[in-house]
Amino acid sequence: MVRTGFNKEKVLPVIKKVPLFANFSDKDLHVLLGRTNAYKCQRGETVFLENEREQFMYVILGGRLKVVEITREGQERVMAIRHRGDYFGDMGILDGKTDFATVIAMEDSKVLLLTKSLFDEFLQENARVMQGIITELCRRLRECWLFHTIIGTNDAESKIRVTLARFGKTLGVPNSNGVIINAPFTHQALADRVQVSRETVTRMLKKMKNNGEIEMVEGRRIKLLPKFFQEIARCELYRALSGDS
Repeated sequence: MVRTGFNKEKVLPVIKKVPLFANFSDKDLHVLLGRTNAYKCQRGETVFLENEREQFMYVILGGRLKVVEITREGQERVMAIRHRGDYFGDMGILDGKTDFATVIAMEDSKVLLLTKSLFDEFLQENARVMQGIITELCRRLRECWLFHTIIGTNDAESKIRVTLARFGKTLGVPNSNGVIINAPFTHQALADRVQVSRETVTRMLKKMKNNGEIEMVEGRRIKLLPKFFQEIARCELYRALSGDS
């Protein structure tokens, strides 16, 4: 990657949407941006390597990157596609642990890089910002609890519907006539997530597709259509969990 400049005022709206920075003031973010650097990466370049020892957080300022898992056979399995405003490595700068995925540029891109040492120094200087981080971590723990509750439900259809609704909320990109879940899902991956059989997932997705609730778009991503939201509003599990989310 090659270091490059960036306009703070243009970058500010981008990082304000990153959940980790949700409770930061504009002044806090300006101070933080003053200590960070932006880098250009070329198509095909590895930006972040699985189990990389250095802890960095990246915010995508432009371009498109893919998050992949390298199989034992050396093949890439695409886990997600990331665009402007997306981010990765946020947990690593908090706990110092490595991530279990590799990130590769799909086209010429630009990223903002934040190191753990810099972020630690920044937090030590600002107790209020630290409280905001705690609030965000609590939100994530609550989200984990919700999925634990979903898994414990016996109704397979409700589990799949509510999981898609949650992904629509946390990973969704609004579209003119729906919400695209901005991550590719195989039927097996979704089945593993909610602990049902792949055949059950395939049958349910086909049912929802035929019912005009979802459609598949580029990159094996699922688009939730208006009828999906009408149906999910009648789901008892969804209504119960919505009161806790």
